[in-house]
Amino acid sequence: MSRFLRCAVRPAVAGALVCALGACGDDSPRPPVVVVTPQPVRGVIAQTSFSGFDEGLWVSIDVVLSQRGKLDVTVDWHYASTWMYVYLGNVKCDYTQLSENKCPFMISSETKDPKPRVLRTENLDPGTYYLVLYNVPYSWWTGIGSNNQETVSMEIGLTVGAEGQRSTEPVRLGSPKVIAPPRL
Repeated sequence: MSRFLRCAVRPAVAGALVCALGACGDDSPRPPVVVVTPQPVRGVIAQTSFSGFDEGLWVSIDVVLSQRGKLDVTVDWHYASTWMYVYLGNVKCDYTQLSENKCPFMISSETKDPKPRVLRTENLDPGTYYLVLYNVPYSWWTGIGSNNQETVSMEIGLTVGAEGQRSTEPVRLGSPKVIAPPRL
């Protein structure tokens, strides 16, 4: 077949094929294909409160996750003048590590405001995490802190993405434990 003939036949065959495919089936318009992506789901996994939280004390609360997800932790306290530092980590720290700022927290919020305080994480794997609160005592040198005995309330939410399903297992939330200085 000559080159000229091949160049003329190819477009004609392609055009006939397109016309033939268009005539297949009915001529009614087809709806667009819609892919539904499940939205992340948030649930409240724990709520607790405690009182008698004196200034100068550290309190640690264990948060045991049984599934992967994003945590949001809301901590509130009674007095607006209180300086409450809030931390979240995956390492249990002792008093010395905490008081010397040597605890490797994932999230640290060392400020007076806002009240309530909200911490948000990226996806966390199942495991034990530690929510640590510090009721900062008043310091005449820095002007930071307060002399308030606090009542604290908190809510912990877990958002599970489309890749996982929400678990029906309750989350174990440890009771608040004061982290005392070592005895001399």
